[in-house]
Amino acid sequence: MSSTIETLERELGEAQLECEKQQRAVIRAENAHEAACGARDDAWAESEGFGTDAEVEWLATLVYERRRELYEAIDRLKAAEGKERRIKSRLMYVLPAERRRYLSGAVDEEFEEFLRAAESAYGDSSGIKVSVITEKPGELDLRGDATWRALERLYSGTLRRWVEIRASGVPGDLEKAGAMALQIAYYAGGHIPRLFVAGEEIRVEGLQIEGGRREDWRHLAKFDGPRGRLALARITARRYLDEGTVARLGKNPRALEQVAEIARLYQTMSLTGDEIRWRLEQLISLRLEVLEAVYDLTGDRRRFSFYEIARAARLLDGHFPDSGVAADALVRAVNRALETGVPLVDVAYLSVTSGEGF
Repeated sequence: MSSTIETLERELGEAQLECEKQQRAVIRAENAHEAACGARDDAWAESEGFGTDAEVEWLATLVYERRRELYEAIDRLKAAEGKERRIKSRLMYVLPAERRRYLSGAVDEEFEEFLRAAESAYGDSSGIKVSVITEKPGELDLRGDATWRALERLYSGTLRRWVEIRASGVPGDLEKAGAMALQIAYYAGGHIPRLFVAGEEIRVEGLQIEGGRREDWRHLAKFDGPRGRLALARITARRYLDEGTVARLGKNPRALEQVAEIARLYQTMSLTGDEIRWRLEQLISLRLEVLEAVYDLTGDRRRFSFYEIARAARLLDGHFPDSGVAADALVRAVNRALETGVPLVDVAYLSVTSGEGF
């Protein structure tokens, strides 16, 4: 029995084919209408404006027929487009948050170098290859499972990119390619590469991969040390933030690295890319010590919402000239809110207005 996603994906494909058919019908009807109008106008000019000319009357009648056919074709197109929109709406509702199957942000030389480093680290003597695949608007890749096909149909009007890993199927290749996919996903904004072993696609999310822990990941040449960590931070930040923002954060390398660490932490929380982007935009103006406190508080998975922590952090960071004091005040505000039950933002506001600390 087919799943709901499979059924909707198939219906969406049929609806999109119907839309294309009706679009072609509208174009043909428009051309026929324009041709009839042109012939009528030429006949009218040749008859020197006498409206009783038989040919003119016949062509005028033909114009009305062609116009009616054009309006009917447009109505059929609108109906087909409405059906397509309804199916897309239902599909968006039942699809899991897997839009990270597509690679957000720009693919620059630094990201390409990162992929080459991963390929070198895991490929060694085997035939593991990694590349970035680009599908232009209107071009579809329907090789994958029902979820992938549904996503391709949903976003068929946009430029789409993803990382693809191909392994030859030699014993041990699957584990190495899977660990490489997890390591790439960690730094590439949670984007899970597509994995093909001996030509067959395998879902990375369902694998029990030895080496899936960070401490077991392989060393990436040129990406160790302070400069390497900064390059990896830029790679992660570019998945969510625009280049101008990344450049501004780059003036304070430690802050950029901390923002990237927060983004990677959010990647473990089943948030979509847009939700992570919005959260990071609320935090990028904070100073380093406050960012570190936000990271620790988020990692503790306190009961406070992101909105509460971010608002309290901005309030305290803007009030205290010393960033270390602001960070300590944020931690104490969280502890005080936990003890008293008073909303976190209110505790932070009282600490600012009273000037007495805690």
